[in-house]
Amino acid sequence: YIKMSSPHLNNLIIVGCMLTYSSVIFLGLDSTLSSVTAFPYICTARAWLLMAGFSLAFGAMFSKTWRVHSIFTDVKLNKK
Repeated sequence: YIKMSSPHLNNLIIVGCMLTYSSVIFLGLDSTLSSVTAFPYICTARAWLLMAGFSLAFGAMFSKTWRVHSIFTDVKLNKK
């Protein structure tokens, strides 16, 4: 059953969730916990981690949903 659930897409969802969860660590940092010179890099990292993680996780979930939709709405299968 795992092979039918698209394991490559499952791995993309896991990587996306890990990136999104790691962005929470950077979102918790403020200017009192880090140096002033490192803060612009932290701000950039938090935005990129959140954006990349959400894009990977949501994109993989959407492609799995689209795959199931296309299987169940296939015209050739409905004519049989």
